[in-house]
Amino acid sequence: MSNDNKYYDVHAHFLPSMDLGCKNINDAMQMVSMMEKQSCQGVIATPHFYPTETVDVYLKRREDNYAKLKEALLDSELADFDKKIILGTEVAYHHSLVFERNLADLCLGDSNYLLLELPFSKWSNEVLEDIEQIIRYRGLRIIIAHLERFYEYGNKKLIEKLLDMDVAIQMNTAHLLKFGAFRHALKMIKDQRVDVLCTDCHGTFFYPPNMEQAMEKMKKNGLEEDMTRMLQNSFAIYKTAVS
Repeated sequence: MSNDNKYYDVHAHFLPSMDLGCKNINDAMQMVSMMEKQSCQGVIATPHFYPTETVDVYLKRREDNYAKLKEALLDSELADFDKKIILGTEVAYHHSLVFERNLADLCLGDSNYLLLELPFSKWSNEVLEDIEQIIRYRGLRIIIAHLERFYEYGNKKLIEKLLDMDVAIQMNTAHLLKFGAFRHALKMIKDQRVDVLCTDCHGTFFYPPNMEQAMEKMKKNGLEEDMTRMLQNSFAIYKTAVS
């Protein structure tokens, strides 16, 4: 594989027993192996955080499951990959998020980037107002996770407003590879509506690590310049997250 295919992924779910898909250490190790084979240079583990638990409980659970993966990695031929892993979070939006005392602890590594997952439903203006408050009053930089997934809920007008805000937009590789979705993905990328491309991997079959396939498809469709831009943005975010 050429050096052109090296990448950083800042949205991935591969910690064992944290998310749908990656159920155990074996699943996690297989996912890491897939990332390694695709020349992943660095990855941020972003298990979901929901307001059904406190931040402290979530962080303890994340640390415990990362420790299990770390132990398995260090006892394998993938030992060096542990140095590439940074801990982060995909934070589910809720109205009181701006008031969460420990919100900064959910950012990507040591950065002030917050990966935010918006509701899978029709939004109200309140959603965008809350995002603006998090930016203004908490001093955080927002990355909107997989924006492409929210068009189907009748959010087109509010998405246009969101795109005018000071946020970064992340797209999933699956949107480039999914049958019937490529045309929309192509338009978003060409219209400069996407800042970061990530796998959002959840398992070995369901949302697998597939950056290599996505990169090859972009090259075949004349998106090399946009691909480079998005990969550079991912690298910049990863570097800010490093201790």
